[in-house]
Amino acid sequence: MRNVGSTGRASPLPDMMVALDREYTEILTLLDQDAAVRRMVSTVPDRTGLDIAWVGEPDGDDRIVLRNTVHATTDQLNGLVVPVGAGLGGRVLTAQRPLWVRDYCEAKSITHDFNTQVAAERIKSMIAVPIAHHGRLLGVLYAATRYEAFFGDRVAGMLESLAAGAATAQIVSERAKHLAEVAVHEERRRLALELHDTVGAMLFTLGAGIRTLGAQDGLDDTVRARLSAIERQAAEATAALRGSLRVLSAPPEQVALGVALREHCQAFRARTGLDARLLTLTELPTLHGSRISALADAAREALLNVEKHAHARSVVVSVFALRDGIAAAISDDGVGFACGDTGELRPGLGLTAVHERLARVGGTVTIGRNDDGGVTLQAWVPATEATA
Repeated sequence: MRNVGSTGRASPLPDMMVALDREYTEILTLLDQDAAVRRMVSTVPDRTGLDIAWVGEPDGDDRIVLRNTVHATTDQLNGLVVPVGAGLGGRVLTAQRPLWVRDYCEAKSITHDFNTQVAAERIKSMIAVPIAHHGRLLGVLYAATRYEAFFGDRVAGMLESLAAGAATAQIVSERAKHLAEVAVHEERRRLALELHDTVGAMLFTLGAGIRTLGAQDGLDDTVRARLSAIERQAAEATAALRGSLRVLSAPPEQVALGVALREHCQAFRARTGLDARLLTLTELPTLHGSRISALADAAREALLNVEKHAHARSVVVSVFALRDGIAAAISDDGVGFACGDTGELRPGLGLTAVHERLARVGGTVTIGRNDDGGVTLQAWVPATEATA
């Protein structure tokens, strides 16, 4: 039996251009989840000295699908569905920690639903670690040998490090995709406004002109009937345009909050000339429209008060998942609040209305000084309906 884990890392290549190209490739793969996972798995054999590696990707809440095998001699593993509790990977789904077996086909600690596929690959020892981010399971990373091996802490640690990198790449990819969706919707809204101002105006002018012509005395009946038909067609075109504008303007729930917050930041920058950045710090659950409106209204009110009272140089609007909901924090680097004789903060802004709007959807608002000397207002709403 061999003790696996002594393989060293190759020294950096001296060619600076090759090194820069490698770094550039690494940055690009962060934005492509599939590419990041494939690249991570491909490094496992060289990094760990193991014979074969692959990854299990979530397929619903209770199973994974095996993909991206490296150094496989058959196609038995790719596409294999592993339910929770089945085999080694299924046990990792339940335990959410690294597990390994010295002899897969004889191990008593796992089920043997996949002995046929494992034997076809001549696999003897296998290790699997969870790919997770802040408690969210994103997959399972596998590696194995075709001889009996002992997997020590070194190998488990190396695999956990690779899995952590894959998890980070997936989260970065998801956030990049979200930002792209927000940008696409903003372009759709711009197009909707342009259509409203051009085609909509043309249809209105055409309809008004037809009605004026139709109201003149002495028109031939055929001409009057033709004008009436054209007026109806113009009205139908106007109705169709309105429907298209509604579709173009209505954001999907997944991006509606980001779109609304970005618009408030852009409006603030246009009014004040000050920097206002929007940061999405975590993946976000989908919110009902009333909660999106409440959070967006709170952010708009906070930005208005920064504009009026803070004398700030910059503002950061952060949105993130918190306590089974979503929070939006608006932080400035201004002069802060005036204090009363008791030393308590006296905000002097429309917090009452903000608090009432949030309370109607089960949300809350807090406000206080931040480390920059300015003020942070944090609004929070639950992702689901509150129960009595």
